[in-house]
Amino acid sequence: MNIKLIKGATFALAAIIMTPFSAIADSIDPAVYATTLGLGDSVTIRKTVTITKESPTTAPLDVMFIFDTTGSMGTEINQAKAAANSILTGLAGFGLLQSGSGWYNDPTFDGVRVDLNSGNTDVTSGISTVPFISGSGGDTPEMGYAGISDAADTASWRPGSNRFIIAFGDANFKTPPTEAATIASLTAANANLIGISYDGAFSADIADLGGTAYSGVGLDTAGLVTTILNSVGTTFDTYSAVTVDDLGGGMPGVGFSATCVSADSGACVGGDATGSFDRSVERTFEYDVTFTGMAEGVHGFDTLALVDGSTTAAERDTITVSSVPEPGMLALLGLGLIGMGATRKRRS
Repeated sequence: MNIKLIKGATFALAAIIMTPFSAIADSIDPAVYATTLGLGDSVTIRKTVTITKESPTTAPLDVMFIFDTTGSMGTEINQAKAAANSILTGLAGFGLLQSGSGWYNDPTFDGVRVDLNSGNTDVTSGISTVPFISGSGGDTPEMGYAGISDAADTASWRPGSNRFIIAFGDANFKTPPTEAATIASLTAANANLIGISYDGAFSADIADLGGTAYSGVGLDTAGLVTTILNSVGTTFDTYSAVTVDDLGGGMPGVGFSATCVSADSGACVGGDATGSFDRSVERTFEYDVTFTGMAEGVHGFDTLALVDGSTTAAERDTITVSSVPEPGMLALLGLGLIGMGATRKRRS
């Protein structure tokens, strides 16, 4: 196996088609890399991830809105509908947004009505059609666990996206599913839970699920927009793990592995930089990334910077895998043949 080690090597391509993850405030250097490998050969390059002081501005952002539609929520649902387009416009400022919605009630349950999509209007997200069901839910606990679990389990989250479930409600939750099962669903989805609360019991259940609740009581439409945008923004303020990965984007043509070599104020553990980080200062993290030629062809894919498992930056890799040795290898092979000929001549 031929293994090359290249540190800080950047191959500037005159023209390249970049994916939507390309223009992100956080960054990876080199921003573009290309090389040719033989089948089974590998190359290792140094990649530097920079996490800025500011929140990302074009990271992939997936947001599901979940509503309690019982009789006491009529005013709040109408307020959310009125604010929907402003909320979605504001959320798009954090990244490449996809949005959808669902609802829960008692005794009825509907779940995800509109799956995640890139339309990002009150209509395409489904917020404009969330129903208000007068007279329902009179026994106080509502099916919030079911609504939140269903969003976590069934929404079409993008690989590596920053995921949020924003729930609106004014009552505590009833089983099924259980609180533990709902936590498991949120953990499996790697989704952040935010509650817009109109009752203390709702806030308590959101907190018990590991989420953060913000009071919606007394908010006007503008106040609701500000609360939601601020709540999403704070989730980017601190982080504990940074790594790089292609999330399988290079396969089956190119194998990928990464080793952390520097971790700012933290420590390297395998491919991860771990520690208690925040965005009060700009931070840098370094990784040795190894590409291995697995199948012939030209393979273009992104290497992603993942902060707590979610993408905040990306760079583009183009790896050509060929069964024919590279020119440098041909030259070495030629020298080897010449050497063999000289040895035979001396022996004769």
